[in-house]
Amino acid sequence: MSLRTQLFLFFTAVTCMAAAGGVHDSIFNNFLSDTFHLTAEQRGWLELPRELPGFLTALMSGVLCFLAVTRVAVVAALLFGLGLTGIALWGNSFSPMLVMMIVASAGMHLLQPAGTSIVLGLCDETNRGRRMGQAGAVGTAGTVLGTGLIWLFFDRAAPRYAAGFFLAATLGVVAAAVYAVMHMPHLHGPRQRLVVRQRFSLYYILELVAGARKQVFLTFGPWVLIKVYGAAATSIAGLLLTAAVLGIAFQPLAGLAIDRLGERRVMIFDGLGLAFVCIGYGYAIRWLGTPERALPIAGACYIADNLLFTLGSARSVYLSRLTKSPEELNATLALGVSVNHVASMTIPAAAGAIWVGFGYERVFAAAAVLAVGSALLALWVPARQKRSLTTAPTLPEPAQAEALAEKT
Repeated sequence: MSLRTQLFLFFTAVTCMAAAGGVHDSIFNNFLSDTFHLTAEQRGWLELPRELPGFLTALMSGVLCFLAVTRVAVVAALLFGLGLTGIALWGNSFSPMLVMMIVASAGMHLLQPAGTSIVLGLCDETNRGRRMGQAGAVGTAGTVLGTGLIWLFFDRAAPRYAAGFFLAATLGVVAAAVYAVMHMPHLHGPRQRLVVRQRFSLYYILELVAGARKQVFLTFGPWVLIKVYGAAATSIAGLLLTAAVLGIAFQPLAGLAIDRLGERRVMIFDGLGLAFVCIGYGYAIRWLGTPERALPIAGACYIADNLLFTLGSARSVYLSRLTKSPEELNATLALGVSVNHVASMTIPAAAGAIWVGFGYERVFAAAAVLAVGSALLALWVPARQKRSLTTAPTLPEPAQAEALAEKT
C-alpha cells in the first residue's frame, strides 16, 4: 500500500474522529448542565473519573502491545463509539452515564498516542512538524463538520442530546473501519509495554504542566460560557466552528513554525500566549462591566485557546528527536498522556473549589501562572541542531520501510 494511500486513509479516519469530537464537545457540557444541574464544584469533580482513562493510557497501551498501532486505533475508536452510544441510550441516569463516559474517554485517550505515532510514522525527521500540521488541519476540517452540524441543526429550545451522541458514535465507528484498512509494515513490530527514560525527564515535566493548564480551559472554559454568559449548545458550537475554520489555516502554519523555528520557540510562544488568553477570559467582565459587553472578548479568548492548543504537537516533535525507534516513541507517548493526566484528574476538583470560594476569575489567573511556568520550562528544551548528511534519521522513512517489507 503506497504512502499516498496510507495518508488518505489516515486523514479520512482523523476527519471522522474530529467530527465526532466536534459534536461531543459542542453538546456535552450543556447536556450535563441541563440533565443533572451540576454546580461548578461538582463539574470539577466529574473530571476525576472522566480523565482516569487518560492516566491509565500507558497501562492500556501496554496491555495492547501485541497489536499494531493501527489496530490500537481501531480498538480506541470502537470504545469511543460504544461509550457515546451508551450515553445516548442511558444518559438520563447518572450512574450509567458515568460508566459510559469513562468508556468513551478510554477510547479517546488511547487514540492520542496511537494517532501521533501513526502520523510521525508517515514522515521523516525533516518534515515532522509539517506532517503534524497537515494532520491537525485535516482534523480541524472534521471539527468544522461536527460543530457546524450542531450549530445549524441543533434545537436551542429542546435540544436532542441523544441524537447528537448517536451521530458522534457513528462517526467513531466509521473511523475504526478506516483504521482497520490501514497497513503500515514499519509500524507492525512488537511494541514495548512501558518506557521510562531519564533523558525524557523534561518531556514528562512539560506534559505534567501542560495537563494542568490545559484542563482548566477544557473543563471550565465552556462552563463559564454556560453559567456566566448563559450560552446554549449552539453558541458554543459556533465558537468551536469559528476556531476550527481558522485552524484549517493555522494548523499547517504551526507545523511549519515547528520545523523552521524549532520546538522551543513554539512552546515559549504557546505558554506566553495562553497566559494573556487566560487573563482576558477571566477578567473580561470586570474590565467591561457587563456580560453583554464582555462576551465578545470571552468568545475571542475561547477561540484563541482552541488555536493555541494545537501547538502542543511541538512536545511530540521534541520527543521524536529523542527516541530511537517507533516502538519507543509510541510507548513514551502513551506514558506522556498518563503523566499529562495526573494533573488533568486533580486540577479540575481544585479549580472547582477555587471557583466556589473565590470566583471563576481566580481559576483563570491560576491557569495563567501555569502557562507562564510552561513557557519557562520550554527554555530548557535544547535548540535543534542542523542535521548532518551522515546522520541517519531517528525514525525509518515510510517509503524505505515499505520497500524493505516488499523485498522480504
